[in-house]
Amino acid sequence: MKKPIIALILAAALLLGLCVGLDGLAVKNAEAYHLQLMQTVLPGAEEFTVEPYAGEDANIRSVHKSDIGFVVETSTYGYAGEITMLIGVSNAGKVTGLVVTQAHETIGLGGNALTDHEFLAQFLNSAGAFEVATSGADAFSGATGEAAPEGETVAVDAITGATVTSKAVVRCVNSAVGFVTGADVATEATSWGG
Repeated sequence: MKKPIIALILAAALLLGLCVGLDGLAVKNAEAYHLQLMQTVLPGAEEFTVEPYAGEDANIRSVHKSDIGFVVETSTYGYAGEITMLIGVSNAGKVTGLVVTQAHETIGLGGNALTDHEFLAQFLNSAGAFEVATSGADAFSGATGEAAPEGETVAVDAITGATVTSKAVVRCVNSAVGFVTGADVATEATSWGG
């Protein structure tokens, strides 16, 4: 009778030890993945320090500083829920990379923000206030590689059938660039459907 109880206690202790050990491994893997994403959106950066953010922009969740720029984690509401992004911005204020890390948008429409490389590429190497272009604009009309002249905006083409999601991504990017440049850029932050 004692042997089954002892075996059960030993098995429970072994499982508890495995859970504790694997939990630590999961945290380390998540941290390594986050660092890899930050290095991808800000090429050339190796180390980051968390910079406290006490500003008023509700879209900014965290700021990570490196010697060549910043990675700003932003989050805002799209069509079906929050869209969270990591956006790399050089010290000069140019977008170096961006990735949607979490979104629950409509599959086949706004959900494409996770993988629509043509849409996301429009922001690269540009600086300034971004806005969703009006219909009829040429593809990549916003990807100039130059900062917009003061007071002007860089137009990006929306994801087909997902204007609300596209505007949410624009708000996130504008918040990140505005943080780095100190600009008070228009974020198209309006009520739902903005």
